[in-house]
Amino acid sequence: MKNFLNDKVLKTIPVIFLIIVLIKITYSYFEIKEREYDFAKKEAEVLNSYAIENRMYYQNLFLNGTLTINEKTLPALPAFSSHIISENFSKNNPLSITVATVSDRARNSKNQADLDELKAIEFFKNNLDEKEYFSNANPEFYQYATVLKVEKVCLNCHGKKENAPLFIQRNYQNAYNYKLGEVRGILSIQIPSRNLNTYFFKNFLKSVFYDAILFLLLFLGVIYLTKKSRSISIALEKKVREKTKELKESFLYDRLTHMPNRLKLIEDIKDSKDSASSHLALINIDAFKDINDLYGYVVGDEILVQVSKRIKEFYEDSNFVYKLPNDEFAIFTTSQISQEEFLKTIKEMLNKIGETKFNISDQSIFITFSCGIASNKESLLIKTNTALQIAKRNSRNIVIYNDSLDAKKQILKNMDALLILKNAIKHDQITPFYQPIYNTKTQKIEKYESLARIITSDGEVITPFIFLDIAIKSKLYPEITKAMITKSFEFFKDKDFEFSINLSIVDIQSKEILKFIFNKLDEFAESQRVVFEILETDKIENYEEIKAFIKEVKKHGCKVAIDDFGSGYSNFSHILELNVDYIKIDSSLVKFITTDTNSRTVVKTIINFAKDLNLKTIAEFVEDKESLDLLKKMDVDFIQGYYIGKPDKNLIKDI
Repeated sequence: MKNFLNDKVLKTIPVIFLIIVLIKITYSYFEIKEREYDFAKKEAEVLNSYAIENRMYYQNLFLNGTLTINEKTLPALPAFSSHIISENFSKNNPLSITVATVSDRARNSKNQADLDELKAIEFFKNNLDEKEYFSNANPEFYQYATVLKVEKVCLNCHGKKENAPLFIQRNYQNAYNYKLGEVRGILSIQIPSRNLNTYFFKNFLKSVFYDAILFLLLFLGVIYLTKKSRSISIALEKKVREKTKELKESFLYDRLTHMPNRLKLIEDIKDSKDSASSHLALINIDAFKDINDLYGYVVGDEILVQVSKRIKEFYEDSNFVYKLPNDEFAIFTTSQISQEEFLKTIKEMLNKIGETKFNISDQSIFITFSCGIASNKESLLIKTNTALQIAKRNSRNIVIYNDSLDAKKQILKNMDALLILKNAIKHDQITPFYQPIYNTKTQKIEKYESLARIITSDGEVITPFIFLDIAIKSKLYPEITKAMITKSFEFFKDKDFEFSINLSIVDIQSKEILKFIFNKLDEFAESQRVVFEILETDKIENYEEIKAFIKEVKKHGCKVAIDDFGSGYSNFSHILELNVDYIKIDSSLVKFITTDTNSRTVVKTIINFAKDLNLKTIAEFVEDKESLDLLKKMDVDFIQGYYIGKPDKNLIKDI
């Protein structure tokens, strides 16, 4: 088969080269003709310039009085001289070029235009703005012409007869009453094609000869290489197979961990459609961006490698393990097991890895996970990812997909929430609820956080979980902010408590909201009791805006807190840029403080960090006495959570 292919190639090569040579010859021919055309035009333009200058020279001699018109000087006029000049020029140039001043109504027969020149004159009459004509319509010569129009100086002799010089009046009865701008003739230059063809055809033959030699040498070289290729074709095919295999593996396997990747997972899910049982888990490392930011990407990559090893060790004899983009892993199985059994193994694996201390570059790092699971579903990967996103959004370890998480139902829920929110804004139903904040030093409730609620017309209390996301997406969030500021200021105006109001980055970036805030602060007599909580989970891109806002509210005596610190993407260096008063430790860290070593370590780090900067700390989501006592020992300044008191329309003053 290989020899057959090589023989076919060898037979095809001469044909291909012959076609290429013919194409090249054809191209060279048209290129030569184009060069000949350009040469003729440029030559004509040069001669035209010369002839015009000569004409102008003698014309000026007559006009300035150097020459007077008489019998002796008459031959110097263009009508007489152009034929003589043309005849002499044609005899003394190798290309036999003719130059003449001609007209379609010449007084001198020698200056009568021929058919080609008449075409040029007709062209200028039909195109009054054109000054140049060039044509190769006649195969015998190239016709070049420039228009000769009646100019003001021409009227000295060819205007009214009574104004013409006496010599002209006595000797000529016609050639008067010319009109300014009238086309009277052309300066004609004709370049015979025969001599040009001979010159350029020689160049064409040279080009063809050299091209033929070059192509012959190239042809012989290709024949040689083609024959030579027979000896290496088998080795090349082997290399191609090896590289193809490597390329396929690079598409289907993760470069860092060498585990199957997302494409391989999709392929395996597709191949398993006939399976009676299929389970998929997507696992995401919590706050992995923080690890990269804090320790660097080298440490982050090593974490991924070590986690992948732990997962593979746990599932060494069963299931398929995949490394997905960024910090995600997948476990897929078609084993005949129940969802409960699959969930049990996932929990065991996550707990085991969660207890592992990863020692990398003198750093001891603990990690936690969010996980989504789906079983026996159409669009298995999409639905598992839906469960994972819900787990991440709600700070849950594991979420199992069910039909209640369906995207269509979620859209309907969003539409209902939007209707509730619009009605609440319209009927002034947005109401602050106040959650107490406990001072661990004085052991008293000294502050409150204003939290948004909607109280419907039938008395139902709706929490932000229902309407907050849709408020941001629908751009109604500023209305909530305005209502909370107005009602909280009114509520606390006669109460001796510090109170805080949540602001998002959207609020701070809104000129309308900023103007509203500062107007309210100007009206509020006790602005030193106002605390603005900026949500740290919002993606702050322009810290200059935040710093400007903090500087302005502090002029009014207000304080500033960073909310949810420790969640998502916290970076300690960011706090150094902002002149804040409080750091509120995120609930995802506090709620596991009694059971999770990692959470305790991070919380303690945040408290110590704040102390060094003379900042106060507030621990959120404290739900039991054990957590309260532990946080007191860690020297946290304030406590907030259900153990202290739930949000309420009225103030809770004792615990």
